[in-house]
Amino acid sequence: MKPPNRLIFSVILPHRIVLKQALPPRTAEPFSTIISEVHTVKIASWIDKRSDAYSVTINLYEFELLLHGTINGFTSASFWNLCNSQTNVVVDVKVEDTDEIFGGYNPNGWDKPINDENT
Repeated sequence: MKPPNRLIFSVILPHRIVLKQALPPRTAEPFSTIISEVHTVKIASWIDKRSDAYSVTINLYEFELLLHGTINGFTSASFWNLCNSQTNVVVDVKVEDTDEIFGGYNPNGWDKPINDENT
């Protein structure tokens, strides 16, 4: 093959620097009396189906308390008023006088039944 008749100029770029961005700190005030920051990173890891848990400093999710039973009531009406049409909902329940915590995750959220006469 014949070499080109013109000069070839090449720009060599410097090496890329990969920056590790630290997430902003979460509020120091706990949002829940049932679960801690350690629980939230474990729940976030389960949601993402990770075999290893996120660390407290690398939690990609921000949890927001929608309903607090002792404040808003333990009725279905309070649940539907505050949680209707919310998506990506984590529900946590603590058994009174024990350390047992139950819960679940619903990525689709709940829609209040139209014919629900109790609420």
